[in-house]
Amino acid sequence: MLAKIMIIRPLNLFIILLTMYIFKLGLVNLFIQNSALNSLNYFLFVIATIFITAAGYIINDIYDIKTDSINKKNSFSGNKLSIKSALTQYTIFNSLAILIITYVSYAINQIALTLIFILTIILLWLYSKVLKSTFLLGNLLVSGIIATSIINIFLFDILPVYNLNPSSEILLKVILIFSFFAFITNLKREIIKDIVDIEGDKAINANTLPIRIGVKTTKKILVTLTTVLIIMVSFWQYFQYSVKKTFFDLSSFGDNINQIVIWGTDFFSITYVFIIQILLFCFLYLCLSANFKQDYIKLSLIAKIIMMIGILAIPVFSISYFI
Repeated sequence: MLAKIMIIRPLNLFIILLTMYIFKLGLVNLFIQNSALNSLNYFLFVIATIFITAAGYIINDIYDIKTDSINKKNSFSGNKLSIKSALTQYTIFNSLAILIITYVSYAINQIALTLIFILTIILLWLYSKVLKSTFLLGNLLVSGIIATSIINIFLFDILPVYNLNPSSEILLKVILIFSFFAFITNLKREIIKDIVDIEGDKAINANTLPIRIGVKTTKKILVTLTTVLIIMVSFWQYFQYSVKKTFFDLSSFGDNINQIVIWGTDFFSITYVFIIQILLFCFLYLCLSANFKQDYIKLSLIAKIIMMIGILAIPVFSISYFI
């Protein structure tokens, strides 16, 4: 039973659940009066996402038996879990996900959105069977799926009522920014995992990034991606600074000069973004000095922490905005 639970990465699934409710409660519900998904349907939407993700972990482990045995991460060693049992789990999770998301899509009159989940199942299978061992494509695919899971919140919960809410456009921009942040951060983690698993990947003649171009050059790509995030955060910091320095003369309305108030630009939000920037620079420094497998394992953990801190910016910004 424990093996059946651990194969679906319960901690990662909890992080997904937490992330999706952060967007719902900390962003959508605060600025959209009547979003498309009610509480029950949003819960079902989250559950369907979790089921598909769990199924993706299972099929990935099944196709990774040889590689994981070399890297000492095999979920099927010691007869703890049979492949037949894992395939049954995989089928059940995907079937339930499709049934649930079909109902949710029908409830909001957007039945075509079911195709996104069907396509995700197919892509996760292709990733596990073929694309994971290909040059960069697998990394881009799984990172794209992570970003899409965030964009799906807009597609299911905001798009059906887009024209009824004046805040829809700005929420779309916020969601796109965070999904891009998640894409780049997860892409770094995928590349780091390829470095960590390089010995096992060599054994199956994989064509991953560190095997194809070498660890040294791959590290330069990690540095470049981190620099992209630093620049991205710097633009937001410049926007925060610009807003902080902007005032309006409201004397004609009986007031003196007042400062404009925009979500995510108050002093507390500025401090929070500064912390994220510091963490990115720390990651950059550790990446430049990484030489051993354990160094990259630590980098993967730090990248996950940065992603979660980045997502937590949503409730932080919202709380400081409404106080």
